[in-house]
Amino acid sequence: MQSKMKQIIKKIPLRMTFAAFVLLLPGPVKTTALEASALNSTDADYIRATVPVKANKIIAPKPADTGEQIPARATGHGIRPGISLKVMTYNIRHCEGLDGKISVERIFDVIHRSNADIIGLQEVDRYSIRTDFQDQIRQIASKLGYDYAFGTTLGVSPFGYGNGVLSRYPIVSSQNLSLPSRLEQRGALKTIIKLDNGFNLTFINTHLGLSKSDRKNQIKALIKSLDGVSKGSILVGDFNTTSEASEFAELNELFDDSYKRADHRDGDKTLGNKYRVDFVWCPPDFKPTSWATIPSDASDHLPVVVDLISK
Repeated sequence: MQSKMKQIIKKIPLRMTFAAFVLLLPGPVKTTALEASALNSTDADYIRATVPVKANKIIAPKPADTGEQIPARATGHGIRPGISLKVMTYNIRHCEGLDGKISVERIFDVIHRSNADIIGLQEVDRYSIRTDFQDQIRQIASKLGYDYAFGTTLGVSPFGYGNGVLSRYPIVSSQNLSLPSRLEQRGALKTIIKLDNGFNLTFINTHLGLSKSDRKNQIKALIKSLDGVSKGSILVGDFNTTSEASEFAELNELFDDSYKRADHRDGDKTLGNKYRVDFVWCPPDFKPTSWATIPSDASDHLPVVVDLISK
């Protein structure tokens, strides 16, 4: 397999961009994949870990070339009070630790120790040269026994670099949002997750841009994807700025920064012991009871774990 990969690499034209270059050869498929509808030009796919399904089932029709958007909607029962949920957001930097070594196992260990129910991962590699063609999201999900979804930000699905969601509960559908970006392309992975009581939770995982103007436009796009309603939705990710940023104004009208509302907090920095740039935004129908980081050298970011309870 490795020699075949190298032969293909040699045939790639030098003019190809990084986005096309790093994403080359799919690994062997032993579990069942489903494709979901995509917004704009990228695809999302997800794996059911617990329920056998037919291969390549189309969850929704793909958008027309005109750019028509097909929103995924939560249509389950209203969530009853007292439902507990542990949520994580984690920028894993393609599983590269502070020692410069790539290790999926270290990232898995951190997630496993957290016992999180739903996890949003950013900077995930799939079949990339720099990470030896690993399908990182699939490997972690397999070890956890979780459903997963992946949305490509750079590259062409199923290869690429982007955002992933892991879930203890069934992922009903997933949708990859291509966010407006002037610099590096950014995206968000929107999933519908069916909780135990039948409630369909909307869980969005994103990684915003480096410029203020990009972030402002990207936040507007995220809010639009929710039709301006936050109830029943959780938004997580690496927002590449701190909580005082003015571009959060619209977001603060719909969601609460779980760090500020949590009854108990352990830690306050998520990047380089200097900044809190990784967020879990919760809607009015969820109360954060605790917010914590997990000490680890497995990435340049620390994972954030938030305990939520429905009201």
